[in-house]
Amino acid sequence: MKTLRFWILSLICFMMLGIIVSTLTSSYLVTKKSLIENSLEQNRMYSKKLAQMTDEVFLNMQSNLEARKSDVVENIENHIAVTNILKQINISSKNFNSLSVINAQGIVIATTPNLGIVGNTVNSAGVKEAIARKEAFISKPYYAQTGRLLILITTPLFGSNGEYFGMLNGTVYLEEDNFIHNILAEHYSKDGSYVYVVDPEGVLIYHPDKSRIGQAVKSNLVVQKLIEEKSGALQLDNTLGNNFLAGYTYIEKSSWGVVSQTPFDSALKPLSGIMLTIFLFSLPFILLIFVVAFYVSNKLAAPLRKLAIYTLTDGEQREGNIDIPTWYFEAKQLTETIKNYTKRQEETVDNMKVISVTDPLTGLKNRRYGDILLDQLLVQKVTFSLIMIDVDHFKQVNDKFGHISGDVVLQFIATSMKDLCVDQEECIRLGGEEFIIILPKKDIQEAYILGERIRKMVENSISPIDKTLTISLGVGEYNSSETLTQFLQRIDRALYEAKSNGRNNTVIAKQ
Repeated sequence: MKTLRFWILSLICFMMLGIIVSTLTSSYLVTKKSLIENSLEQNRMYSKKLAQMTDEVFLNMQSNLEARKSDVVENIENHIAVTNILKQINISSKNFNSLSVINAQGIVIATTPNLGIVGNTVNSAGVKEAIARKEAFISKPYYAQTGRLLILITTPLFGSNGEYFGMLNGTVYLEEDNFIHNILAEHYSKDGSYVYVVDPEGVLIYHPDKSRIGQAVKSNLVVQKLIEEKSGALQLDNTLGNNFLAGYTYIEKSSWGVVSQTPFDSALKPLSGIMLTIFLFSLPFILLIFVVAFYVSNKLAAPLRKLAIYTLTDGEQREGNIDIPTWYFEAKQLTETIKNYTKRQEETVDNMKVISVTDPLTGLKNRRYGDILLDQLLVQKVTFSLIMIDVDHFKQVNDKFGHISGDVVLQFIATSMKDLCVDQEECIRLGGEEFIIILPKKDIQEAYILGERIRKMVENSISPIDKTLTISLGVGEYNSSETLTQFLQRIDRALYEAKSNGRNNTVIAKQ
């Protein structure tokens, strides 16, 4: 027959096992969700930054062509002069693989480098489209007469009387080294993460595996989103059947899409280490509780054991009255011990919940918390405004001073925000160098004033890198007639306008 101590220990072990299992299970689910959301957000932000870089390069390339087209028109009859102009453009912009001037009949006037086609008539799809449209544009990928897969960046040439002379073209060879490769090639990670680019038809323009360039991947769910001119992040199986967490951004200038993705298994790789850490952290408490339980079970069982032995003896053998202490007090103490253990475990879970909504670098709330707060404001129908902040030229800080200094700069920006947000404002780090401030029950004017105070404080403060730092801001007040996504996109456009206006300014989002 089992003893009382056995059943007490069994009960305690069962309760401890239940607490451990529930704690580890909840920790596993929360951590897994957090890792997935963080990976999706990181890839979304990454694809957005790469898209912005690509867009800026296209603007620069078209600006270079626009700047010299008048010179080409003036020397259109001088083959040598036009060739020299093309060489000068090629020197000033390293992003073109080749440059050419083609007249209105499709005849090549000059090229650099020398492709051996001067004087020939070009009948490729891109040239025909350019002659027909007579406007500046970026072509879809096509195969030229030389057999290369390329895109054409072209600007029309008109005389002073409006006569169409032809076009000034720059080409990018997609299957050879080009500016796209220079921007994206370094973004391949050993964990299987990589970046690729598709055109408006869902054809691969860039991929780390060059043999896949030119393939149609329209069946990919992310590519379908990009064809619909959408940006975002999601989990999916790619065209090869591999599961990825992908962030994607649509590039308006070229109508391309940039995708940054991480294998699902790689994103969750830290999960086992985190769970092991949680278990090891709990192990000393588990052992301590077990020792205490063993001791208390003996104390609980001892009085009853003495009583049982006492009742088995004959009356003549009894030596006075046996002292049988009450066991209720000890039982109560055991219950309190288990309660204390449960409380510590709950505090561990609560602490993990706090960690899951806190940015570890700056101490601000993270994007997850921001999403929860915004949803609450919408459900409660509370008016609010929002400030979106981006650190100007942050990449230069990382490149020049290193990522550690970059982290210190982010902490400096976070501190500046917290110092001025003394009411109900919530300061949140979205990721990278982007922040938002949510202002419940505040209108656009109050948001603008706060944004300007933060901007001026950052500009006028001594930064950690002894160099003036500036920020660009977009502010807006939520309109109940729009969705949350539309609202955030409206403020994001205002932020982009602030950066386009020379940075270090605050722009109010247009309705």
